[in-house]
Amino acid sequence: MSLSLETATDLVAKIKAGEITSQDLVRDCLERIAQTDGVVKAWAHLDEAHALAQAKALDEARTNGKPMGPLHGIPVGIKDIIDTADMPTEYGASAFAGRQPLADATLVAKLREAGAVILGKNVTTE
Repeated sequence: MSLSLETATDLVAKIKAGEITSQDLVRDCLERIAQTDGVVKAWAHLDEAHALAQAKALDEARTNGKPMGPLHGIPVGIKDIIDTADMPTEYGASAFAGRQPLADATLVAKLREAGAVILGKNVTTE
């Protein structure tokens, strides 16, 4: 079974137990996206290198015994109407192409605090 098809609860437990790493999970999700997004077209912005860097930092935190949040290592997508400081937010509209927010929306900040890995932005229609 693909890791990306397991529940978030099971995946966090496996990460906490050291059975898998956040990087393993992110790579699995990125592979699945590569296989399906040509048809699904769900991603407006996908930053693989940044997602893997986030996962690596979370793996290092776990290895160093730092506290882990309830979403530690879980990859998520953010709708392209929600601000992210490290990715464009374009509202699915050409008028906002390249718009770069200065700060995360509260929702995104809370996801990061909980340990989520932000893969990118999901398509929204104008």
